[in-house]
Amino acid sequence: MMQRRGQSAVEYLSVYAIAFMIVLVVIAAVYYMWTSHSPVTPSCDISTDIICTDFYINQTGNLTVMVRQTTGHSINIIGINCTAQENAAQITRPVNVQISDGEQGLAVNGQPCYLASGSAASGTTGNFYKGKLFVKYTETDTLMNHSVIGRIVVRYE
Repeated sequence: MMQRRGQSAVEYLSVYAIAFMIVLVVIAAVYYMWTSHSPVTPSCDISTDIICTDFYINQTGNLTVMVRQTTGHSINIIGINCTAQENAAQITRPVNVQISDGEQGLAVNGQPCYLASGSAASGTTGNFYKGKLFVKYTETDTLMNHSVIGRIVVRYE
C-alpha cells in the first residue's frame, strides 16, 4: 500500500514537470519570435516621381541605380550622393543624366557609397548597406532645380 502512494506521487509530479517544461518551451519560442529581427528587404525610395527600377552595390561600395521618372517634364540629374551620413545633403557628386518623362535611365553607374564615418562602404557579398540618396535635378523645360532625399537598402553583390 505504501508503494502505491509513492508511485502515484512520482507520477503526479512527473506530469506537472512535463507540463511545466512544455510551457517553458512555448514561452521561449514566443520570446524568440518577438525579439528576432525581421528579414532585411532591399529597397530604394527616392520620391514619388523618381522611382528606382534596378539597383545594386558591389563589394567595393560602388552603386549602380536605374530610375524611371514621371515628373511630367524631361529632367537632367545634375548631382547624386549615396551616404549614411545625416548632414550630407549639400554634398553631391556631379553627374549629367538626361531622362525624358516616363522614361528610364541609368542615374548612377559605379559611384561610391559612404558610411557614416565617411569611409567607402565596402562589404562582403550577402551583407546589406543602408543609407540615403541625395538627388539634385533640373527640369529641362522650366529650368527649376529640385533636391530630393531618398533611402536605400541594398545587398552587396
